[in-house]
Amino acid sequence: MHRRSVVAYVGEDTALRDRVADAVAAAWSDSPSPEFEGVEPAEFPEAAAEAPSPLSDACGIVATVDALASERTRRHVAATPETVPVVVAVEETGIETVRALLTADVDDVVVVDSDDRSGADSDDGATDPLVERLRDAVEPALTRLGGDDVARLREVLLDAGTTLMSTRSDEVETKIVWTMENVGRQVAIDRIVCYLEDGDAFEPAYHWSSGGCDPDPKPFEAFPDPEALSTFENVVRPPVRAAGAGERSADVKETGESGAAVVGADASDADADSPPATVHVPLVSEWELIGVLAFETDDPRAWTEEEVAAYRTFGDLIAHTIARNERRLELRRQTERLEQFSAVVSHDLRNPLNVLSGYLDLVADDVERPKYEAMERAVLRMETLIDDLLMLARRGDAIDETESVPVAAIAEDAWSSVRAPDATLTVADDAARVEADPSRLRQLFENLFRNAVDHGGRGVSIEVGVEDDRSGARGLYVADDGPGIPPDARDSLFESGFSTAGSSGLGLAIVDRIADAHGWGLDVRNDGGAVFELSFEAEPATAPA
Repeated sequence: MHRRSVVAYVGEDTALRDRVADAVAAAWSDSPSPEFEGVEPAEFPEAAAEAPSPLSDACGIVATVDALASERTRRHVAATPETVPVVVAVEETGIETVRALLTADVDDVVVVDSDDRSGADSDDGATDPLVERLRDAVEPALTRLGGDDVARLREVLLDAGTTLMSTRSDEVETKIVWTMENVGRQVAIDRIVCYLEDGDAFEPAYHWSSGGCDPDPKPFEAFPDPEALSTFENVVRPPVRAAGAGERSADVKETGESGAAVVGADASDADADSPPATVHVPLVSEWELIGVLAFETDDPRAWTEEEVAAYRTFGDLIAHTIARNERRLELRRQTERLEQFSAVVSHDLRNPLNVLSGYLDLVADDVERPKYEAMERAVLRMETLIDDLLMLARRGDAIDETESVPVAAIAEDAWSSVRAPDATLTVADDAARVEADPSRLRQLFENLFRNAVDHGGRGVSIEVGVEDDRSGARGLYVADDGPGIPPDARDSLFESGFSTAGSSGLGLAIVDRIADAHGWGLDVRNDGGAVFELSFEAEPATAPA
């Protein structure tokens, strides 16, 4: 954070220059004071953009009316941030003088008697009314973040957004704390603590401090103004000045026996004896308060609306990162539960099915087929149902890396898993290749083949072919000579659980998911039977990392 630390006097009056220097020393006699620097109008370069500017480190400016009469001086004064107050010393406060100064967009006007240029008491500069005026005007600028600092803070937060959005689950704490440190050092804040709700208390989940800290959990009522936080409002101590950062006030006040007048003289809201200056912003996710982000500094601080808004943005980034990570962890837990379910299904259901299938093989030579055919169909249906459930649980919509695979080999491999000895499979083009995940393409073929057998009968004929042009394969089709698709079933055909043949109703839903994961279009029509068409208009998708 760049601290402006110079009170600059702009003018040619040497007596007033000395008086301002004494006032600066007296105003901050008990604390580190700003430096004093005198600048004559002739020292300003012709263009205000030329560097370095004599006012580049100014935290406050005291100027004479004569100096501001110069257009060059006015340009350089106007080029300073709005948080730098401009105080004008005048010998009289006539209406025309005040009006002229207001149009010049100054902050304060102080009357200095021409007979008292050396101060009210040469042995005690603190009695000079200019001392109080300078302290009131400049102190907030010493403790307030300047416009250039806020701009740099926004750049830090922009980089933080990119960093936090790409955070893995095992990096969340490291990157949040790293970002806290970047923000804290940029704006000279002593502590940043992220409290997350955990039962009846808010736990300090992440924190950073310039000097080390070990924050304790606290109940919600221990935060300043918990009611405001509960309605998603920022809580700022001391509050942001009502006039806003950099706004000029038009109030003219009389003060002191010398008759000094000031335009917009607001005292600093913080002093050395004040409690730590703090900003608390709510962390909100899906319209629920999940935590509080606290910014604390032990030094006096005058917060600005722009600064607080930047901290709210930081809070929103953290809240989004935490919520995103929670969703990711929940998905991981769901996946683990599904995998456990898959293991149970595979072990506890397949074992009795294997026993039953084995007994069916034993009696096949001794018992007429019609007597055990219904049992065999039930076993096949259960095996298909288990396979479909396992596929959904273990793979879902994901595919692995794609590669150029032979259609004929994949289709024939899938056909070997279908129990339909009386059905036939024909592959129209033995040399065709497509870009796909081999295992998922095999599952797609297998499900379409079983669908054809379920609806077309054991003697159904199935054909697999590739639609291509000079640019290569642009689609696949799987056709059968069965009864086709009923018109009233077309809209629900790929929905999970929908079936017109008493099957699991998951096979075609899985086909739809596999096609979608590859970026393929899927359609169905009737042409002497059902024809399922896959179009390769989109780029193939790959499994997420």
